[in-house]
Amino acid sequence: MAARREDINGAVQTAFAREMAALPWFTNPYVQQVIDQFVGRFDQTFTRWRREYTALTAEREEINRRLLRETSDRALQYRRTVIEDKLAAMREGKKDFYTYRYLGGQGFLPNYAFPRQAVTLSFREMEDELSRDPVIALSEYAPGNFVYYRGNRYEVVEARPATQENQADFTRLLVCPACRAAYLGEETNRAICGVCGQNLTRLHPHLHALPMPDMVARRRQSITADDEERMRRGYQIDIYYRPGTRTGRWAIASAQQARFELTYEHNGRLVIVNWGSRQSETNDALPGFAYCQRCQRWLTGERAVQEHPHTPGQPGDCPRSGRPEELVGDVVLFNDSRHDVITLTVPPPAEFDGAQVEAFYTTLLHTLVQAIAVAMELDAGELGGFVVERTNEPGGKAIVLYETAEGGSGAVASLINPARLAEVVSKAIILLHGEEDTGCERACYECLCTFYNQRDHHLLDRQLVLPWLRSLTALICTPLESDTASSPSLPDLLAQCESELERAVLRAIAQRGLPLPDAVQKPIYEGDIPVARADLFYLPNPAVFIDGPPHDQDYVQALDAATRRHLQRLNYRPLVIRYDARDAGLAELAQRLGINL
Repeated sequence: MAARREDINGAVQTAFAREMAALPWFTNPYVQQVIDQFVGRFDQTFTRWRREYTALTAEREEINRRLLRETSDRALQYRRTVIEDKLAAMREGKKDFYTYRYLGGQGFLPNYAFPRQAVTLSFREMEDELSRDPVIALSEYAPGNFVYYRGNRYEVVEARPATQENQADFTRLLVCPACRAAYLGEETNRAICGVCGQNLTRLHPHLHALPMPDMVARRRQSITADDEERMRRGYQIDIYYRPGTRTGRWAIASAQQARFELTYEHNGRLVIVNWGSRQSETNDALPGFAYCQRCQRWLTGERAVQEHPHTPGQPGDCPRSGRPEELVGDVVLFNDSRHDVITLTVPPPAEFDGAQVEAFYTTLLHTLVQAIAVAMELDAGELGGFVVERTNEPGGKAIVLYETAEGGSGAVASLINPARLAEVVSKAIILLHGEEDTGCERACYECLCTFYNQRDHHLLDRQLVLPWLRSLTALICTPLESDTASSPSLPDLLAQCESELERAVLRAIAQRGLPLPDAVQKPIYEGDIPVARADLFYLPNPAVFIDGPPHDQDYVQALDAATRRHLQRLNYRPLVIRYDARDAGLAELAQRLGINL
């Protein structure tokens, strides 16, 4: 790879010359970085393959041990055959593990048939697999749920999570009770909410949050009354949005009067959490799912939890002799992803009381989701939304709308255009029978009611929203200065890093108490011409470059030296932190910032 690096770089420069001239982020350092990271990304793509192969091999060994004692168990014999066939397909690159298909399904290659970073559901009785976007999989492939496939009913019974030291790789989850911002992992150590300033010191984070893993299903011929009740109630799934550092704000006015405030964030961070079955709400049970770390099975119902573990003198149902301490009873599943997000902060109508205020915002949410889908020709599943509290305005709420596909297609971003926003308002009025002399009393399946918003049907009332929508005429969008642009947080900066070395340096900066940079991966221009891209950037001009092992090569060093001399001529102060001299680099950074370590 290193020997052909310059040839590849030259081919990219030739093929994408027009795009590189037009796009500020598409710079030569960016191209070189992609080339340098190719091998590592390619290797990382096969993590799921290795995890699945290891798990299947271990399961086959366990079945062989059990068959030594239970030679007549046909179900185990059939399962072993399925495993061996799948292992052979994985080794030989067949079926779902055909190389190009597998790489496409993992997002390494373009693939329009599967979502990026899909969650996979496999079956104990066959080699087939199903893939879903993680957001959809949080409910469809949730523990204990039933999936219908090829005329049969299957129950989700096992997980294939990422592990550390043979244990599921749980992380901590903390939700601000005031603004509903979610924090994960190291973020949960904070004392103050970064969004609303709420004191978080007395809150305890949830310790067993698990990124949505691949799942395994088993055929079921019948279901119990408890299963039916659990299926009827569904799952408690909540969405949390924490605005980042690159949020644009606009004031929306109509007929010389302010109406609401609109914010837009490209690649805003959404944390979506499945807190468990709604059935647990009726018996005051702990939130989450019960999970055996030894055999990776989900346990639904109190009886299953009691009979599963092995205790002295009391063999349980766990096929791998799991002990009581290996059962985790409060696992919650989550997906942490980036989406285009737009927020409408609408003042509460003065003429409405408490119950009417809730109905107003809920109705407006579903009205906007459906009107945007109609105006922009989107499918029902391409747009989502929810209502959040606004702590800085008593009784006020905000409506958060987001594109479900990561990255976004520009649908919600177009709403900052007054003409586009006016079109959505017009579609909303038509949707609510606003142009007819007659219509339903509150809501119906011809306007607001759908299968997906059944839980909100009792709140929907088109009469509450129509007057507000009709007041939005001759819309004017005025840009406002962003409140968050000058104070990036560590989690947001970490999410923008493009290598583990960059994240390690950024964490070291925070641990030493140094100021966080103002930007990550910041392009630097000479006029309209891109010159370089700083890994970390401090205002007014310290540009920090984090050099890994590829920068030891002679031709890379020559290019780096020329680029950094050019930056000095432009009055920038480049600083290099090398992978093998991190402490020295951080000490120089502290000196540049006027701090004594």
